[in-house]
Amino acid sequence: MRKLTALVAGMTLAMTALPAAAGVVITQKQHVTSGTNTRDSEQTISVQGNKQKMVTERHTIITDLDAGKMYVLDPNAKTYFEIPFPPKGQMATMMAASTNAAMNFKRAGSSREIAGYKCTDYNGGGHMMAGDYTVKECFSTSAPGAQEFAAFEKNMADKLKNAGTAAGTGEIPGGVPLALDSTMKMGKVNIPGMAPDQAAKINEMMAKRPPVTTSTMVEKIETKKLAESDFALPSGFTKRELPGPGSMMMKPGAMKPPPPAGAPSPAAH
Repeated sequence: MRKLTALVAGMTLAMTALPAAAGVVITQKQHVTSGTNTRDSEQTISVQGNKQKMVTERHTIITDLDAGKMYVLDPNAKTYFEIPFPPKGQMATMMAASTNAAMNFKRAGSSREIAGYKCTDYNGGGHMMAGDYTVKECFSTSAPGAQEFAAFEKNMADKLKNAGTAAGTGEIPGGVPLALDSTMKMGKVNIPGMAPDQAAKINEMMAKRPPVTTSTMVEKIETKKLAESDFALPSGFTKRELPGPGSMMMKPGAMKPPPPAGAPSPAAH
């Protein structure tokens, strides 16, 4: 009996000594150039378990894979809209156009050191509804939180594939991205359900835009236990209807659903 009691006590002590599941917080600097226009910004990405939060200057995007929801918040207006995840209908078609291209990665054969951590370069690219893009992204498996970040991305990709929303053809890098350089060349937009005259206006506008180049670099990456409230909708925000596929692209500063890791940042569009 004493041996059993000692065994239970030892197991309890060992379990309490285990570190709690930690999240990862990534701080990034981003530089966007389009013709003579340039913009510098900072954004943070937090991941813990099956939840992710991206905070940019304009919007906050919360993805909860367990709840099957994605929330896009406008902190200035204190409003948000909700997208089912995996998405359905027209939103599913829009995300499929992004994820199919975003997952088309191939090892570049080069490596770098960023923020004190080694990473391996991958080249990718493809076609999104806004045009064609190329991307070079450096993934690290040794940086803090690399396993946590990669696990979330894999789970997210698996859910999209199971729902028939994505079918990437290239290698999906493991680890956490420390740098991303992309170029987006605007082309004709083809969005299901969009009126022909509206599509014509958007295509005319896109044809006049110079290529958009985006450079994103990790400034700091750390692991720490995040509170559940970090991934919750803040109080005082009003839910609004999801904008139509055309209005999200026509209105300056309008919110757009984010592409997964590897695709150009929403700020680049």
